[in-house]
Amino acid sequence: MNASTSTESPLPTKRRARFSLLTLVLVTTIVALAISVGMLYREVAPLRAEVKRLRAEVGELDVRDKSKIHAIQVPSGSKLEWKWRIWIPEGVNYQMRAVGEDVPKEGFPDIGGGTTYLRQPGEQVIRYVIERDPKRGGWAGKLVYDGGSLGSDEQPWVEWSSWSGGGHGVGDSTKVFEPGERILIARRRFTNEDNPPKNADDPLPGFLIWLEPR
Repeated sequence: MNASTSTESPLPTKRRARFSLLTLVLVTTIVALAISVGMLYREVAPLRAEVKRLRAEVGELDVRDKSKIHAIQVPSGSKLEWKWRIWIPEGVNYQMRAVGEDVPKEGFPDIGGGTTYLRQPGEQVIRYVIERDPKRGGWAGKLVYDGGSLGSDEQPWVEWSSWSGGGHGVGDSTKVFEPGERILIARRRFTNEDNPPKNADDPLPGFLIWLEPR
């Protein structure tokens, strides 16, 4: 008589997730790094804003896209001198124009003034300086750039007992322009109570500087 044999299957057991010590150390390190990066970003972000502000104060151009034109006004240290830094991209052709004396409230003259060409790409510095003219005895302004100067425009308002000026253009923070557009660098007009314009739209003593695409 053969004895019957029976086999019993083992009951399934629940698998427990097991982490090695190395895995635990790796996870802890990643979490610590993430926290450190987050804290570092919180500290660096305000510093970047402060650096940008300080660069603007000293007139440093903030060129982030070298394919576009950038301009900023630079402190000159003189009330009779204005200064700008201009970034011209590679392959972009512009002419710089300047008009003095009778400056219109709006628009750009088709004739008159001086013209020069911005032939070199990169950063360039231009200045508008008003000095006493030894020949005529009055005050005259000229646009000074690397390699030369433009104009000798009479600026009678310098000798007025009191005067007020206004205008607009590129200020003390970097402005960005698309290549091919006309760019106003500065429009300054001056008046006083003894020399009021007959009409608010009449030209006034001052100067006008702009860039014209070629």
